[in-house]
Amino acid sequence: MADIDKAIGERIRRIRRSKRIGQVELAELSGVAQGGISAIELGKREAYPSTLERLAAALGVPVAELFREEAPPKVPPPKTPLTDEPESDFDTRFGATDLEDAEGVKEKVGAEFDKLQGYIRSLKAAGIGGDDLRLKQARRHLREAKRRTLAATSRATDLALNAEFGRNLPVYDTLAAYVGQAEAVAEYLAEEARTTHRDAG
Repeated sequence: MADIDKAIGERIRRIRRSKRIGQVELAELSGVAQGGISAIELGKREAYPSTLERLAAALGVPVAELFREEAPPKVPPPKTPLTDEPESDFDTRFGATDLEDAEGVKEKVGAEFDKLQGYIRSLKAAGIGGDDLRLKQARRHLREAKRRTLAATSRATDLALNAEFGRNLPVYDTLAAYVGQAEAVAEYLAEEARTTHRDAG
């Protein structure tokens, strides 16, 4: 079956469902057998022009509606000023934070991370595939938001431990310092897990 037949079948199904009409009811309204409607909707059978006219009339739409290409839905990206800020500018703001400010940055960047996750979900729900530029950009922004959230959380935690428990933990002023530390710890833990797994096996 040609792609056009599948596309027409999908549009018929979408229109039918949007009008809350079952296949049996559409068969009664159009005079087209229910099995034929099912085969057309699944793209397993080519629909003759006269059949499309009867289905369109029963659905209350012009025949042209069955051929209309749908534009991809417009899903606007969320505003993420802290994630989008150049790293050097972010570091300047980040390095000047005290405990309260670091908590604020953590909350704001964390909210941006959540918005980006929701945006990616909405793109996928709209049928936008992995090769789409919007999805690629959103994933790149999500990685950056995660990176900044990690750094802000680490700085806030270090500042809190120093203030509340008299600890003397180093407090870094850049994303790279915190993210580099976290990546080093993650790599160390991964290597430990691999070693443990090898020794156990």
